[in-house]
Amino acid sequence: MAITSPGIVLATEALFGNVKPALDIIKKLGPTDFSAQAPGVDVKPGATIKVPLSSVSAALAFDKETNNYRTGGTTDWATLTATHFLQGYDLHGTDIDQGLNAGRIKQLFTSRAGTGISYACMNSIKTALDGVTASTQVTLKAAPTIEDYDGLASTVDWFNPADAVLAVNKAELAILKKVMHENHLSASFESMAQELGFKDVVYIPGLTARACIIPYSTLGFISRVPAIVARYLEAGVETDQDSGLSVGIVVADDQDENRIIANADIWFGVAALGAPANASKAGIIKVGTAS
Repeated sequence: MAITSPGIVLATEALFGNVKPALDIIKKLGPTDFSAQAPGVDVKPGATIKVPLSSVSAALAFDKETNNYRTGGTTDWATLTATHFLQGYDLHGTDIDQGLNAGRIKQLFTSRAGTGISYACMNSIKTALDGVTASTQVTLKAAPTIEDYDGLASTVDWFNPADAVLAVNKAELAILKKVMHENHLSASFESMAQELGFKDVVYIPGLTARACIIPYSTLGFISRVPAIVARYLEAGVETDQDSGLSVGIVVADDQDENRIIANADIWFGVAALGAPANASKAGIIKVGTAS
């Protein structure tokens, strides 16, 4: 079955434009697994999915059982529970009678479904970072100077800051921008990253920690389109050519309420590999406040 309604066809072409802000951040933060299938995984409600994370240091011996090399770090894939997000709009018969056209459907569906998926993805990132064990070693002053910020990248020596991202919450972003301006420096994300020595600086809405240092491969993302088992008026899958992210599109007929329901259907999850409390080996580091 495929999507045939002109309004929905137009809408799916623009859907990923509203997901793009989240995808841009995801690509900076870590590896993604948006492929059609995950090894040995049945995607269903509450399913445990796996994404490739690693704290690998050096390969020592080949493990035939796991088909991998044993190392001084973590070699198995980290696990997560993907969340099912269903975002869209309801189109009532009265709206159709009043001449709701394809352009209007495109606007409604794209903004609600695309923006809803983007919000859900960002909230999943925030939740994963909030769940990471706090570090007791890496801290900033309550009112840091530019020198304090510059020192973050060299606080511990087991990660390469050029491959790591500094994620900040709203309050920390405001402080960081203020410090940059006071030192006559640009406060663009690119300039802040260059000044602090990180690959990127990103803003995570609602993040509990003031900041998190995220070495590459310590945060991973997975997305799948759930199997379509119910009967729909229309159903199809659209894929973003840049990221490989696929979204299912389903259209249902609710005659009791005299409406048509169109939804974007996606499974999305985030797995995080946290550093221990003393931040002595690879993992995400929560930046604390110096006492």
